[in-house]
Amino acid sequence: MDTERKENDPTLVCTCNDLYIEDIQESIGYGEDEYREIFAVHGLQPRCGECQCHVEALVSESP
Repeated sequence: MDTERKENDPTLVCTCNDLYIEDIQESIGYGEDEYREIFAVHGLQPRCGECQCHVEALVSESP
């Protein structure tokens, strides 16, 4: 994970795949709530796993 990039852009969740909060919210809107499936919606796979907690927090915060 590129922590400097993430600090410079608070909407960036996954620096490995350039996945942003709005991308994750879009996946949640499609009904996805599993970490790997959220990536799959965008044709991606998790890499280092450092973003998993952030992704799961966004899922739990969604209505």
